[in-house]
Amino acid sequence: MATSSIIENIRINNPQVLVEYLEAIKRWREEPIKEVHTNVVDDPERMDRFMKKFLAKHGETL
Repeated sequence: MATSSIIENIRINNPQVLVEYLEAIKRWREEPIKEVHTNVVDDPERMDRFMKKFLAKHGETL
């Protein structure tokens, strides 16, 4: 996937955040991340508990 399609909709309204973002990109180009860590949950029971809790908080049920 092209980087342009990933960052196309990013809006930065704070100049300091823009500077930090560009510095992070420069650091990544110099020393790419070797390991990728994600917070993806693939346990069906855990997902079910999460969705039930979320829906209960918003007054809905499965």
